Amino acid sequence: MCKKNIKLLCRTQNGIIRYCYYCKKYNIAFNNIFLELSKKELNNFKSYINTTDVNYWESEYGLMNNKSIPIPTAQNNLMLVFNREEFDELKRLLNHDKNFEYEALSYNDINGNIYSN
Repeated sequence: MCKKNIKLLCRTQNGIIRYCYYCKKYNIAFNNIFLELSKKELNNFKSYINTTDVNYWESEYGLMNNKSIPIPTAQNNLMLVFNREEFDELKRLLNHDKNFEYEALSYNDINGNIYSN
């Protein structure tokens, strides 16, 4: 993916979605997950996310696990799991507005320990 051919489509506190004009792929970075998808793959992924019954998964596995919402992958032994807040944020990221305006994160938007020197 070439740096000069990338367009930022949307950004949330924990994720970013970009499009590369050179390879015609979307890349999604969300927490420690990175996906590189074609337009068709992105649409299928969005459709799956938008139709996932979060309430069902929370009632089924929410008492046993903090992250109770599973997203299966093509690899049989790999499943992505989210809590409701993470899942909602991923859903917002994927369903971004086409008129997205880049807005820098504020100091308060950044999680983690930041120490001034």
